[in-house]
Amino acid sequence: MSESAAQPESGSAVVEPVEVLRQAIAWKKDSPLVALVTIVKAWPTAPMRAGSQMAVHADGRRCGSVFGPALDARVGAAAIEALAADQDRTLSLAVDDATASAAGLACGGGLEIRLEPLRDGPQGNARALGQTLDAVQRQRGVVLCTALGDSRRMVVATDSPDGDAWTVEALQRARADQTGIALVDGQEVLFQVFNAPLRLFVVGAVRIAAALVDAALLLGFEVSVIDPRPERAHSMPFAGARVLVGPAAEALREMALDERCAVVLLSHAPEIDDPALVRALTSRAFYIGALGSRRTHAARLARLEAAGLGAQVTARIHGPAGLPIGAIGPAEIAASIVAEIIAVLRRGEASARSR
Repeated sequence: MSESAAQPESGSAVVEPVEVLRQAIAWKKDSPLVALVTIVKAWPTAPMRAGSQMAVHADGRRCGSVFGPALDARVGAAAIEALAADQDRTLSLAVDDATASAAGLACGGGLEIRLEPLRDGPQGNARALGQTLDAVQRQRGVVLCTALGDSRRMVVATDSPDGDAWTVEALQRARADQTGIALVDGQEVLFQVFNAPLRLFVVGAVRIAAALVDAALLLGFEVSVIDPRPERAHSMPFAGARVLVGPAAEALREMALDERCAVVLLSHAPEIDDPALVRALTSRAFYIGALGSRRTHAARLARLEAAGLGAQVTARIHGPAGLPIGAIGPAEIAASIVAEIIAVLRRGEASARSR
């Protein structure tokens, strides 16, 4: 299996929550006065979504952002005040239309922000934050749960079985990628979701694959294109994606597909697609799609049945891949596929198939 990678162009200076968490913990090793700022509620078109974070050092240094220069300095000053008082605080901010317009937004709205000094000790938050960072660095999804009343904390792995009410709520929010506050057992609890990256594996280096790569990257997926044919794999740049040359089934096995993975088969070659489908169907991938007409898909299912895979297993395959929007051409077909992937991710299989 050979591999190549195309580097995406540098984008905005948005700092991911995990990087903010890493910086906050690094500062904490040298200073007792570090605060973590987290957006817990944001209006739909806000530049930063719930879960975005900023670390604030007592000397004024900041890492990350909750809005932009217009508000970050103000929030940073409030975090330093929370450090001085050694108190967790909630800050509600109204962003007027003029401020929003200056930031390039259509309209303003409201932000609810939690200011939380980092503390050591059994009741402190530094230990739970360290556990969270350690899990994320190992690409394990977790949800950090914090009771806003007494600051009790729990870290829930996203592959945990259902348990108590906190765990159930945490797992639901992880599936929805939704950081926020919920009332659980009479307590307001902040659920901070740190999911493993979303990954998309595209089998078949064809024209639609190039459009699909672009669409998935825009949505934040890590994308890999797999094709055993070197002349195909290197026929297009696939900027921003990793390109793997070799048997697709082998590549998918090595990638350890989990519940944050989607697989799309595009090659139209049964000798390439079918082994990859068998591998994907034995994994926890949340989405498996295969391109082709209904007749092509029926033939595909017949081959898989002959290989010993029953209808209950093959029912996981979305075929033909993509929502039925009358798509024409690679770009529209790619749009229909990523739309279906997001529908399955956010609403589950049943909702996505009600079409």
